Amino acid sequence: MSEIPIRPITTSRFYVEFDGLTEKLIKSVQEVAFQGQVKGNEKPLATTKGGKTIRQSTSTGFEENPNFTIEVYLREGDMEFYNWMQDTMPSSYSAGSAAAGKGKWSENRKNGSIVAYDPGDKEILRWNIKNAWIKTYKISDLAADGSDLAVETFEIVCEDIRRVPTG
Repeated sequence: MSEIPIRPITTSRFYVEFDGLTEKLIKSVQEVAFQGQVKGNEKPLATTKGGKTIRQSTSTGFEENPNFTIEVYLREGDMEFYNWMQDTMPSSYSAGSAAAGKGKWSENRKNGSIVAYDPGDKEILRWNIKNAWIKTYKISDLAADGSDLAVETFEIVCEDIRRVPTG
């Protein structure tokens, strides 16, 4: 039996893109996550001869839509991610709301991908993202004595994210 070669994947060779949003300076992708939901195991379904309790666990979908966070370096004149966020935010102010968007959530969901590359620039991992929108936005701290580059952080929610085979 032949051994499968171990090819570790570095975390520093990646890219994120969405429909119409390419050639961005992506600092990081964090916490790609989704969690299944289970019901039925909290309460017994029945009892059988001998007093044995039967429980049943059933998958009931996801607790929430898949989500992840990206950090994008802030660049003068580049407002594409911010404008996307504004397009999908509710148009009316609500209690505790900081700002209103354009309220065109359903028309502005985007498809995209997270791609990882090997040291030879060959694609080795891919996650395809379906119908994504920006849920939260924040900017890094600005300080007179700071030396870091400014970043915008976007939490992105999507309807589906799937790891797909690569060539």
